[in-house]
Amino acid sequence: MNGNATPRRAFTLVEILVVVIVLGIASAIVVPHMVRSGQMNAQAAARMLIADILIAQNDAIAHQRIRRVVFEPAQNRYRITDDTNLTIPASWRGSGGYITDFTGDRRFDGVRIDHVDFGSDGYLEFDDIGSPTRGGSVDILSRDQHYRIRIADMTGRVTIERID
Repeated sequence: MNGNATPRRAFTLVEILVVVIVLGIASAIVVPHMVRSGQMNAQAAARMLIADILIAQNDAIAHQRIRRVVFEPAQNRYRITDDTNLTIPASWRGSGGYITDFTGDRRFDGVRIDHVDFGSDGYLEFDDIGSPTRGGSVDILSRDQHYRIRIADMTGRVTIERID
């Protein structure tokens, strides 16, 4: 071998273990403070509702039929229905059809539908081209989080804002 070879530099196992332990302790301290109780549940519920609104809109376009997102705040749930108020089937969700129940689903513990504003009917309706018949908003609330999901009139654009 050539005597001019430079020695290779590397971390020892002990140095790597010290870094991993320090990162573990830091994450154990920081992560619980970043995610307050109920925050993830409310965010998940808001994301689910937005996705379901888009599903209803796309289903209206695909089937060229009216689709509604019917909110039932007293039962803390909503359903996707046709124009006769029959819940559309969703075999992958179970036998009940397309129903999202925040009370019955442990992923949404502590989350509730607080306020629905789509006129006196209490539902969001999409026509056969996916345009809402009227805009409005839904408020999702948990212990320490409040989100307002708005649906624009005519365009159906969905936006979300955190309410402090």
